[in-house]
Amino acid sequence: MNRRHIGIGCLVMSVSLLSWAAASDLPGLRAAREVALRIIEETRDLMQIEVRARGPAGALQQCSNIALGLAKQHEHEGWRVRRVSVKYRSPADAPDDYEVRVLGEFAALKARGELGIDTEHAEVVSDEGRTYLRYMRPIVMGSPVCLNCHGGPRDIPPDVQAELRRLYPDDKATGYQVADLRGAVSVKLPLGAGQ
Repeated sequence: MNRRHIGIGCLVMSVSLLSWAAASDLPGLRAAREVALRIIEETRDLMQIEVRARGPAGALQQCSNIALGLAKQHEHEGWRVRRVSVKYRSPADAPDDYEVRVLGEFAALKARGELGIDTEHAEVVSDEGRTYLRYMRPIVMGSPVCLNCHGGPRDIPPDVQAELRRLYPDDKATGYQVADLRGAVSVKLPLGAGQ
């Protein structure tokens, strides 16, 4: 989410960067950041179009396809790009152990009132003998419109509840309020010997 999409008084955030190395020294950081921001903005914009065109229940069928398609568009040269959440709707969005840890750090920042719109996490890690840049950027519930599908029982219209039960019988992605941490965009890119 960028500043223009978060309501004043709805969400006051500080800026913070989580990193185990100097951010400017991390190879691939700029590209990972740009991809994450693009996915957040493009998903939001496309979902707004779908909600206006089909209503919340009709947009539900497209949400996962849109987000997954956008992430796949940005994968190249061994990159893995996806949205993750501990309260996922689709099992494809379930976080790995690394992502669970970082989501926990984002949640702790949120609880302390320190999760900023520019918060990000980046570090170089080794995994199965390879070196990767791991980058995550939080996704925050930025609009009351999001509550039509992700809010509590009073927020979600009956037709949307029925569609959620049909499409996602094991859905965990409800009970949110505006400004809650929804999850993150996660980017994992391999670092070669030349980087």
